[in-house]
Amino acid sequence: MNHSLAIIKQIYLYPVKSMRGVALQEADLSLNGFVGDRRYAFVQQELAGTDGFPWMTGREKPKMILYAPRLVREPTTDDWDVPIVVQTPDGEEYDVNDPHLCTHIAQLCGHPVFLFKTKRGNFDSQHVSLFSLASLRDLEIESQSAIDHRQFRANLYIEPMGEPFVEDEWVGHVLQIGAHARVGVTKKDTRCMMINLDPATAKQNPAVLRTVARLHDECVGIYANVIVPGVVRVGDKIELV
Repeated sequence: MNHSLAIIKQIYLYPVKSMRGVALQEADLSLNGFVGDRRYAFVQQELAGTDGFPWMTGREKPKMILYAPRLVREPTTDDWDVPIVVQTPDGEEYDVNDPHLCTHIAQLCGHPVFLFKTKRGNFDSQHVSLFSLASLRDLEIESQSAIDHRQFRANLYIEPMGEPFVEDEWVGHVLQIGAHARVGVTKKDTRCMMINLDPATAKQNPAVLRTVARLHDECVGIYANVIVPGVVRVGDKIELV
């Protein structure tokens, strides 16, 4: 019999790397992560094909997180290439493939960029990220800050049965999510300045990362790889296999 660990409270995809996430009630989890997650990214032309980090992200330009993608319909394994519309910070809307959006991003960045598309997703690390809302509440106390959970850019926001940061103990274990999906937890999520950015304003609160670095060895949340694909829904239980 499996042991219940947590409940899924929210599911997010990030159709365009470093832009705002899209909340869903359910999502299709494939062997390559959530279908439609981080499928697009903007690449700095001058770094393409080099050993440098080529992606245009909120680390370089915090206002990237003010761009808001919208899915025309929810992606599935059989229908993953769904249209995406992006709303710019000034309210204009473009199809993600529209050259005018690329021009808009290039003006923000101050140098040429191009759009990169992949079926599998542009991940910095593992395919799936989980973040505990209990840990968030603890961080708010530790940092003496009000923190928007979206700053942590997780796929699954969960409410654990245990204490804050209990998810750290799941590293190395297999979790069942809902009726069918299974993931293997590989490591804790090492954080960068992105968690300082308010997704509504792009303003920075350095106390967030400072607190995570000082008290939690720069890590909050966990990463996992997919073992068994399946549909994941808000309200699903997460169980230790």
